[in-house]
Amino acid sequence: MRTLAAVTALFFALPGAAHAEGGPDLVGSMAQMAGSLMLVIGIILILYYLAGRLLKMPQGNRGGYIRVVETKHLAPKKSLMLVEVGGEYLLLSNSGEGVTLIKQVEMLEEIEVVPEGVGGLVVPDRLKDKLAALKGVLPRREAPLEQLRKSGGCA
Repeated sequence: MRTLAAVTALFFALPGAAHAEGGPDLVGSMAQMAGSLMLVIGIILILYYLAGRLLKMPQGNRGGYIRVVETKHLAPKKSLMLVEVGGEYLLLSNSGEGVTLIKQVEMLEEIEVVPEGVGGLVVPDRLKDKLAALKGVLPRREAPLEQLRKSGGCA
């Protein structure tokens, strides 16, 4: 901060020194313009810093009672939103005219929210159980490779 003040004072002092020695007026004008520019940029940066500190907006959903569970975009400026408010699920319509309540949804099971960017396939436990049950019920039809070749089947 001290170096910025020293450089600014130097730029403001140069035009007077150049004019006193009888040097060209152009050097003094350029130095004064550069000093003024640095002063304005410094004021802008200080105001930006203070605005960021004083007007800090809450970021993210820090333990709030409202969360958007899912959003499906239907058309430009039209979407459906499933919102949880205090343990109740609401289906909302969002359009250019506003937000309207379609219905209150009764959820028998908790919806698992998976953060975006998580790799891999997430399969719910109920689906895994059903797939395992189907796997045990369906007969296995595995024919040895030699039987397929003898019968003319594709291998």
